[in-house]
Amino acid sequence: MCELLELYPTNYEIINTKDRITVDLIKDGEEFLKQFDINQDFILDTVSLVYRYLRIKEKIPHNLFKFFIAAYYIVQRHPFAFPAHDKKKDFCDKFSLQISSLEYCVDNITSTLGYIKIFDDMNFPYFIDPKRDLSLNIIKNIVKSKIDASMMKFLLYNRPINSQILTEELVCDIIFEHKAFPEELFRQLYEIIASLVDEEFTDYNEYAVLQQKYFI
Repeated sequence: MCELLELYPTNYEIINTKDRITVDLIKDGEEFLKQFDINQDFILDTVSLVYRYLRIKEKIPHNLFKFFIAAYYIVQRHPFAFPAHDKKKDFCDKFSLQISSLEYCVDNITSTLGYIKIFDDMNFPYFIDPKRDLSLNIIKNIVKSKIDASMMKFLLYNRPINSQILTEELVCDIIFEHKAFPEELFRQLYEIIASLVDEEFTDYNEYAVLQQKYFI
Protein backbone atom coordinates (compact mmCIF):
# COMPACT_ATOMS: atom_id res chain seq x y z
CA MET A 1 0.00 0.00 0.00
CA CYS A 2 2.81 2.40 0.91
CA GLU A 3 4.48 1.64 -2.40
CA LEU A 4 1.29 2.60 -4.24
CA LEU A 5 1.11 5.92 -2.34
CA GLU A 6 4.66 6.67 -3.41
CA LEU A 7 3.84 5.92 -7.04
CA TYR A 8 0.65 8.01 -7.23
CA PRO A 9 0.68 11.62 -5.91
CA THR A 10 -2.11 12.69 -3.58
CA ASN A 11 -4.60 15.41 -4.52
CA TYR A 12 -2.82 17.72 -2.08
CA GLU A 13 0.47 17.17 -3.87
CA ILE A 14 -1.17 17.75 -7.26
CA ILE A 15 -2.69 21.01 -6.04
CA ASN A 16 0.64 22.17 -4.61
CA THR A 17 2.38 21.30 -7.86
CA LYS A 18 -0.20 23.28 -9.85
CA ASP A 19 0.22 26.27 -7.52
CA ARG A 20 3.99 26.18 -7.90
CA ILE A 21 3.71 26.00 -11.67
CA THR A 22 1.25 28.92 -11.66
CA VAL A 23 3.55 31.06 -9.49
CA ASP A 24 6.49 30.30 -11.78
CA LEU A 25 4.41 31.24 -14.81
CA ILE A 26 3.30 34.60 -13.45
CA LYS A 27 6.90 35.38 -12.51
CA ASP A 28 7.86 34.66 -16.12
CA GLY A 29 4.99 36.86 -17.26
CA GLU A 30 6.15 39.72 -15.07
CA GLU A 31 9.65 39.55 -16.53
CA PHE A 32 8.16 39.37 -20.02
CA LEU A 33 6.14 42.57 -19.51
CA LYS A 34 9.03 44.50 -18.00
CA GLN A 35 10.94 44.39 -21.27
CA PHE A 36 8.35 46.62 -22.96
CA ASP A 37 7.86 50.35 -22.67
CA ILE A 38 4.61 50.15 -20.67
CA ASN A 39 3.13 51.65 -17.52
CA GLN A 40 4.91 49.77 -14.73
CA ASP A 41 2.14 50.68 -12.26
CA PHE A 42 -0.15 48.21 -14.02
CA ILE A 43 2.17 45.19 -13.96
CA LEU A 44 1.13 43.94 -10.52
CA ASP A 45 -2.56 44.16 -11.43
CA THR A 46 -1.82 42.41 -14.73
CA VAL A 47 -0.06 39.38 -13.24
CA SER A 48 -2.72 39.23 -10.52
CA LEU A 49 -5.41 39.07 -13.21
CA VAL A 50 -3.60 36.25 -15.04
CA TYR A 51 -3.10 34.42 -11.75
CA ARG A 52 -6.84 34.52 -11.00
CA TYR A 53 -7.57 33.36 -14.54
CA LEU A 54 -5.19 30.41 -14.28
CA ARG A 55 -6.66 29.39 -10.93
CA ILE A 56 -10.03 28.91 -12.61
CA LYS A 57 -8.92 27.32 -15.86
CA GLU A 58 -7.97 23.65 -15.81
CA LYS A 59 -5.45 23.93 -18.64
CA ILE A 60 -2.65 26.42 -19.18
CA PRO A 61 -2.88 28.23 -22.55
CA HIS A 62 -0.27 27.19 -25.11
CA ASN A 63 1.07 30.75 -25.46
CA LEU A 64 0.50 32.31 -22.06
CA PHE A 65 2.41 35.48 -22.91
CA LYS A 66 -0.48 36.50 -25.18
CA PHE A 67 -2.74 36.34 -22.16
CA PHE A 68 -0.40 38.59 -20.19
CA ILE A 69 -0.62 41.13 -22.99
CA ALA A 70 -4.42 40.84 -23.01
CA ALA A 71 -4.55 41.20 -19.22
CA TYR A 72 -2.45 44.35 -19.45
CA TYR A 73 -4.85 45.67 -22.08
CA ILE A 74 -7.77 45.03 -19.70
CA VAL A 75 -6.32 46.57 -16.52
CA GLN A 76 -5.27 49.78 -18.26
CA ARG A 77 -8.75 50.31 -19.65
CA HIS A 78 -10.77 51.03 -16.51
CA PRO A 79 -13.53 53.65 -17.06
CA PHE A 80 -11.44 56.19 -15.15
CA ALA A 81 -8.87 55.93 -17.94
CA PHE A 82 -11.34 57.78 -20.19
CA PRO A 83 -10.60 59.00 -22.76
CA ALA A 84 -8.54 55.97 -23.79
CA HIS A 85 -8.67 56.17 -27.57
CA ASP A 86 -5.54 54.26 -28.52
CA LYS A 87 -6.28 51.94 -31.41
CA LYS A 88 -5.94 48.18 -30.99
CA LYS A 89 -3.52 48.08 -33.91
CA ASP A 90 -1.13 50.50 -32.20
CA PHE A 91 -1.35 48.49 -28.98
CA CYS A 92 -0.75 45.18 -30.76
CA ASP A 93 2.15 46.54 -32.81
CA LYS A 94 3.98 47.30 -29.57
CA PHE A 95 3.87 43.59 -28.67
CA SER A 96 4.00 42.13 -32.21
CA LEU A 97 0.60 40.59 -31.57
CA GLN A 98 -2.26 40.10 -34.00
CA ILE A 99 -5.50 41.95 -33.21
CA SER A 100 -7.47 38.70 -33.50
CA SER A 101 -5.22 37.09 -30.86
CA LEU A 102 -5.69 40.05 -28.52
CA GLU A 103 -9.46 39.94 -28.91
CA TYR A 104 -9.56 36.18 -28.34
CA CYS A 105 -7.52 36.39 -25.13
CA VAL A 106 -9.40 39.43 -23.82
CA ASP A 107 -12.77 37.74 -24.40
CA ASN A 108 -11.52 34.54 -22.77
CA ILE A 109 -10.28 36.32 -19.64
CA THR A 110 -13.26 38.66 -19.22
CA SER A 111 -15.86 35.92 -19.76
CA THR A 112 -14.05 33.58 -17.34
CA LEU A 113 -13.86 36.23 -14.60
CA GLY A 114 -17.23 37.84 -15.33
CA TYR A 115 -15.93 41.31 -16.19
CA ILE A 116 -18.33 44.08 -17.19
CA LYS A 117 -17.46 45.51 -20.60
CA ILE A 118 -18.72 48.91 -21.72
CA PHE A 119 -18.04 51.11 -24.75
CA ASP A 120 -17.75 54.87 -24.92
CA ASP A 121 -19.45 56.92 -27.63
CA MET A 122 -16.52 56.29 -29.97
CA ASN A 123 -16.84 52.52 -29.43
CA PHE A 124 -13.63 52.13 -27.41
CA PRO A 125 -13.91 49.43 -24.71
CA TYR A 126 -13.50 49.71 -20.93
CA PHE A 127 -13.53 46.92 -18.36
CA ILE A 128 -14.85 46.68 -14.81
CA ASP A 129 -14.09 43.89 -12.35
CA PRO A 130 -17.50 43.19 -10.69
CA LYS A 131 -15.92 41.59 -7.61
CA ARG A 132 -12.93 43.81 -6.88
CA ASP A 133 -13.62 47.21 -8.37
CA LEU A 134 -13.92 49.78 -5.55
CA SER A 135 -15.95 52.23 -7.63
CA LEU A 136 -18.47 49.55 -8.54
CA ASN A 137 -18.78 48.49 -4.90
CA ILE A 138 -19.49 52.10 -3.95
CA ILE A 139 -22.08 52.30 -6.72
CA LYS A 140 -23.78 49.09 -5.56
CA ASN A 141 -23.96 50.37 -1.98
CA ILE A 142 -25.45 53.68 -3.12
CA VAL A 143 -28.05 51.87 -5.23
CA LYS A 144 -29.01 49.52 -2.39
CA SER A 145 -29.28 52.36 0.14
CA LYS A 146 -31.47 54.44 -2.18
CA ILE A 147 -33.76 51.55 -3.00
CA ASP A 148 -34.05 50.50 0.65
CA ALA A 149 -35.15 54.04 1.54
CA SER A 150 -37.65 54.08 -1.33
CA MET A 151 -38.95 50.68 -0.26
CA MET A 152 -39.58 51.94 3.30
CA LYS A 153 -41.50 54.94 1.95
CA PHE A 154 -43.56 52.55 -0.15
CA LEU A 155 -44.31 50.27 2.81
CA LEU A 156 -45.01 53.08 5.31
CA TYR A 157 -46.65 55.75 3.14
CA ASN A 158 -47.75 53.75 0.09
CA ARG A 159 -45.56 55.86 -2.20
CA PRO A 160 -45.03 54.02 -5.52
CA ILE A 161 -41.50 53.74 -6.86
CA ASN A 162 -40.68 54.81 -10.41
CA SER A 163 -37.59 52.82 -11.43
CA GLN A 164 -36.70 55.19 -14.30
CA ILE A 165 -36.77 58.30 -12.10
CA LEU A 166 -34.87 56.44 -9.39
CA THR A 167 -32.20 55.39 -11.90
CA GLU A 168 -31.77 58.95 -13.17
CA GLU A 169 -31.41 60.26 -9.61
CA LEU A 170 -28.85 57.58 -8.78
CA VAL A 171 -26.76 58.32 -11.88
CA CYS A 172 -26.62 62.02 -10.99
CA ASP A 173 -25.71 61.26 -7.36
CA ILE A 174 -22.97 58.81 -8.33
CA ILE A 175 -21.37 61.07 -10.94
CA PHE A 176 -21.77 64.57 -9.52
CA GLU A 177 -21.99 64.05 -5.75
CA HIS A 178 -19.91 60.94 -5.10
CA LYS A 179 -17.71 61.20 -8.24
CA ALA A 180 -17.59 57.39 -8.40
CA PHE A 181 -17.75 57.30 -12.22
CA PRO A 182 -16.53 59.53 -15.07
CA GLU A 183 -19.09 62.13 -16.14
CA GLU A 184 -18.28 61.48 -19.80
CA LEU A 185 -19.64 57.92 -19.49
CA PHE A 186 -23.04 59.04 -18.19
CA ARG A 187 -24.99 56.91 -20.67
CA GLN A 188 -22.94 53.79 -19.94
CA LEU A 189 -23.39 54.25 -16.18
CA TYR A 190 -27.14 54.64 -16.71
CA GLU A 191 -27.26 51.17 -18.27
CA ILE A 192 -25.30 49.66 -15.35
CA ILE A 193 -27.50 51.38 -12.76
CA ALA A 194 -30.69 50.37 -14.57
CA SER A 195 -29.57 46.75 -14.43
CA LEU A 196 -28.75 47.00 -10.69
CA VAL A 197 -32.10 48.68 -9.99
CA ASP A 198 -33.95 45.92 -11.83
CA GLU A 199 -32.21 43.33 -9.67
CA GLU A 200 -33.12 45.16 -6.46
CA PHE A 201 -36.70 45.73 -7.63
CA THR A 202 -37.63 42.06 -7.27
CA ASP A 203 -38.80 42.55 -3.67
CA TYR A 204 -40.68 45.73 -4.54
CA ASN A 205 -42.58 44.04 -7.35
CA GLU A 206 -43.56 41.18 -5.02
CA TYR A 207 -44.78 43.60 -2.35
CA ALA A 208 -46.71 45.63 -4.94
CA VAL A 209 -48.53 42.52 -6.15
CA LEU A 210 -49.37 41.45 -2.59
CA GLN A 211 -50.61 44.92 -1.74
CA GLN A 212 -52.98 44.96 -4.69
CA LYS A 213 -54.19 41.46 -3.82
CA TYR A 214 -54.86 41.86 -0.11
CA PHE A 215 -55.41 45.57 0.49
CA ILE A 216 -58.04 47.91 -0.88
